[in-house]
Amino acid sequence: MARAKKRQGKPDYRVTWFLYALSALAFGFGAWGAFNGAQTLKWPRAAAEIVDANLTYHEQKTRDVQRPDHWNTFAVHYLYSVDGKTYLGGGIEPYDFNMQNSAGAAKMADTYKAGATVQIAYDPKNPAEAYLIPGPSSMSLMLLGLGAAFVLFGLLARRMIRLGPGSDEDDAGGTKKTKPVRKPVELDPDIASFYPKPGAQPQP
Repeated sequence: MARAKKRQGKPDYRVTWFLYALSALAFGFGAWGAFNGAQTLKWPRAAAEIVDANLTYHEQKTRDVQRPDHWNTFAVHYLYSVDGKTYLGGGIEPYDFNMQNSAGAAKMADTYKAGATVQIAYDPKNPAEAYLIPGPSSMSLMLLGLGAAFVLFGLLARRMIRLGPGSDEDDAGGTKKTKPVRKPVELDPDIASFYPKPGAQPQP
């Protein structure tokens, strides 16, 4: 049965505002992290020796025993010297909100090996703070992307709520489609008399 297109009262945009709120949170944290992370690109560099680099595999049981959740995390420590003083650092990306991408962690483990010499960026005001990969972190950029995605979802949801549920027989203009009714062909009585009636016996 076709649904009639109706509009009762004002549209309820609560879902839309919820998506906009999520967008503001994700975009706000992402922009803050990306901006402050970009400042580390201006920090001075120093040679550092990686003393240990570990890739840890995590697994969490789920309802599907054959397909458990799993992810990787990467941890590293390196030694570097600034003005004759040696520091032990472990920072990887600035403002990463203590989160890592699993695929990115595996890639870093392949790139940074124990005993390798790398360039790190350190804070000139506080040389004890250093990062292996300066610049906006991958997590801050991901939050920016999530914020943009939530905005798009919010706009789409707003449009769907504004239009409301449509009729299966409604066209783009809102008018009801009707199929043309074909009238049965009527024969002239004089001509029809020459044809035998259904069920009648033929005359000899």
